[in-house]
Parts: sequence; structure tokens; C-alpha cells
Amino acid sequence: MTRNMRAEGAAVVEWFAERSLLATPVSQGPSVLIVDESEVAGVVVRRLWHTALTIEPVPSSPKGSTLVLQAEGSVGFGLAGSAVDLEAGDALVYPDAHLVGVRATRPTARIEVASAHRLLEEPAQLPGADDGPVWRALASTVNSILNGDHRLGVHAESALGRAIESLCAALIAGRAGADAEASGFRSAKATFAAATRLLTERAPDPRFTVEELADALDVSRQYLARVFARHGHTASAALRARRLELADALGASGLPVAEVARRAGFPSVRALSRARRERDLRT
Repeated sequence: MTRNMRAEGAAVVEWFAERSLLATPVSQGPSVLIVDESEVAGVVVRRLWHTALTIEPVPSSPKGSTLVLQAEGSVGFGLAGSAVDLEAGDALVYPDAHLVGVRATRPTARIEVASAHRLLEEPAQLPGADDGPVWRALASTVNSILNGDHRLGVHAESALGRAIESLCAALIAGRAGADAEASGFRSAKATFAAATRLLTERAPDPRFTVEELADALDVSRQYLARVFARHGHTASAALRARRLELADALGASGLPVAEVARRAGFPSVRALSRARRERDLRT
């Protein structure tokens, strides 16, 4: 059965304390926590929204694991030997014993799947919402459970619990460094980094296009567009900006305009002039 709660002030601290966590407000305004929580065959799923807080574990000997799907805002996780910042659409798994603290400087929302088992021996960032269907499938499953109040029979609940664990396992299997990496898996962040390197290297070639960039990365144009959209622009805009940077540098050396356009990757002087006008209009 799903438990829904809205808490303010001391009640927020009390809720976290019941879970061996010490919550401290970051800002001077009232602390607010909205949480939906349910247990399915021993697996606890919850959806949390809270204002700015720092959260620290109370000394204990936890043996389970937590998988986090960041839904809104951002949050920082301090883990034994590392720190991870999650943005909306990111995912993380960690053994509970590795948790040092959580810090949110603004309101934030996330889904947590808490298992009594060790899902992984070390903390790891996992494929995000833009890296395949698993993040969304797990989030949809948890939301479906928390949005309803359906009573299940023993066998149905057991099967649903296994389904949640299977989705968690699928997300973990896709992490960087796992077997999926060998078959060409790349996270959205890694894809953006690789795309940026290729754009820098191949921008001087006027025949190099966004289609060729997607082919070189072995991703679809639609996926590449989503990756760049998370950074606030498009792949074609990034390619054009890189060519304009080259043109500005070459132009400062006193080269003829036609030679500048050719070396910067523009098919003609007219194309270079048009790109400069469009940039000037935007700025």
C-alpha cells in the first residue's frame, strides 16, 4: 500500500531520522518534504520532493543498496572516495554503507529504489533518461505503483518485485565499464564529449556534416539532437560555432577571405559571411 505524506519543519527532520538519516535545512525558509512510498516484495520504492537540505547518514551498519533516478533539479551525493552531481535524467546506484551525505541547494525531486541486497559493490553512475529505454521504464513502473493503491496477491506482488529488480539490473548492466560498453554503449555525457572532440577535429572539412558526426558516433541523429539539447544547443550550431572560431583566428593572421573560408570549413565566402551575420544578430 502506498503511503503519501507532506511534512514541514521538524516533521521533515523526523521522517529522515526514522530512516537513519540526519536532515539539515540549507536555507532559512521552511523545510518541506513530499513523499510517496511503497514496499513491493521487500523492495522499497519512493518518490521524494524536498526543499534545500543536507542529508547525512547516522552511524550504522547498512547492508543494502539504493538506486536513484533524478527527476527534477539537481543534487550532489558524497560517497566514499567520490562525489557525484546528478541532474534531471541522471541515475546512480550505491551501497548504503558508502553514503557520506546528500546536498541539495534548491528544491529537488528523485525516485529511489531501496533494496536490502547489494546491487553493486561500488557506487556507479548509470545510463540516464536519454541513454535508452530502461531509465524511463523503471521510472514509469515506480510511478505507476505510487500513483495507485492497488492491493496485490502474494504471487502478483512477488512478480512485480522481480520486475523492479530486473529493471534495476538492466540499468546497472548498461553502466560504463560493464559488458554493454564493449558492444558500443556510450552514455549521453560520453557521447557529448566524443561529439565535441570530433567537431573540433573535423570542422575544417567542409564535407563534414551532422549526419557524418552521428554515423561516426554510431548513434541516430534524433539521439544526437537530444544529447545536444541537454546542453542548450544543436549539433549543427556547435559545428558552425567551431568553424566561426577557426575563421576568426585565421582572419586575424591576414589571410585572404577566400582562403579563410576554405580552411575554416565553409564551402564559400558567401557561406562564411552568412554565418557571421547570423551570429551577430544573435549576439
